Amino acid sequence: MEENKKAETRETKDFLTGVIIGSVIGSLAALLFAPKSGKDLRTEIQSKANFALDKSDQVKNIVIQKGHDVREFANDAKEKLTKAVQEQTNFLVGAVQSMTKKSGDEAIEVLEDAKQTIEELSNEIDEKLAALKNKGDE
Repeated sequence: MEENKKAETRETKDFLTGVIIGSVIGSLAALLFAPKSGKDLRTEIQSKANFALDKSDQVKNIVIQKGHDVREFANDAKEKLTKAVQEQTNFLVGAVQSMTKKSGDEAIEVLEDAKQTIEELSNEIDEKLAALKNKGDE
């Protein structure tokens, strides 16, 4: 899944780079082949260069914001996962302690209950991570 995100990010970056380079080349070609005086042409080139710089700054700011959003999403997911793991650990410690006090049959029942609870918590974590991922993609 992470490889898909990296590939998608790389494709988006390559696409944006292509759009910017294509825009600049197209603008320059149009200016060079348009019948204008030298002064008008220089003014036009300067205007288009400033426009391209402004656009590249906008793209840079968008990329930086997306990076911050992804980092925030990862930190939130890490905190929730850590909390869930701590809860499971506490439950298992309690189950092990109670197993040492009970007979063999009762211990098996506790282990089955623990296994079921762990599976339920694991499913809940998966659902929450999927929800977070979907929320982060929006």
